[in-house]
Amino acid sequence: MLIINSYAIRSVIQGLTGPSNPKGYRDAFKRRAELVPQMRLLMSYAEDRARADADIEPFPERPRFKGLLCRIVQIAKRHRDSYFLERNMSLAPISVIITTLAAWSYEHCVRTMVFDSELDVLHAVIRHMRTFILSNTIEGRVYWAIWNETTEGENFAERWNAEPAKAAAFFEWHAAIMLDLERLSAAEGLDGLGRTLASSFGQAPAREIIQEMLDSMSAARSARMLAVAPAIGLTTAKVPMARATSVRSNTFYGAS
Repeated sequence: MLIINSYAIRSVIQGLTGPSNPKGYRDAFKRRAELVPQMRLLMSYAEDRARADADIEPFPERPRFKGLLCRIVQIAKRHRDSYFLERNMSLAPISVIITTLAAWSYEHCVRTMVFDSELDVLHAVIRHMRTFILSNTIEGRVYWAIWNETTEGENFAERWNAEPAKAAAFFEWHAAIMLDLERLSAAEGLDGLGRTLASSFGQAPAREIIQEMLDSMSAARSARMLAVAPAIGLTTAKVPMARATSVRSNTFYGAS
């Protein structure tokens, strides 16, 4: 089992307002944080042929995958802080909402998708966060719900129902972070990347976290040694792509 740094878990959960069952909430988050995404790197046809008869080897767990959910939550929170710094901070989504939605989205994405990089995971998780928000319209008014799965009847979005502007602010922020992630993918060169990181995500720690993701992605692409094969999952790419999964890549670079 993948061991998740307990300090990282505490740093994400610390300061959350809302969960009346903090231990149950923390345990549920930790269970999701232990899930490891399947990563794939497309190989060239020549490499496929050269390695067609090579033996399949298990892909070892890589340290960079540890705590990925924690880093995604930290990035989202940092972006929220930066986004609302020049707006109305009282409308900023509370941390427990971001953490809860990110955790649910992460589990969904990891269980149903295959990725080319950690940045792809980040993009997918953020994109799907809003799909886990429940809403119901009664007499023309929208009521929101983000239920605490560890405490019956506790709705983290209760304030949205009392102050609809908070709900609107969440969706505005969510659109903004998605746009900034697209800008990040389109940035050219280290200078362009640095400017995008600074303007969109502020200073450390979020910028350092994303840079770490970029470094690991570059290393993986340089090595060109990842693939996903049926039954065995991740491999060291010593299996031809004809025998590897044909699951469509979930990349935010726009390529399939």
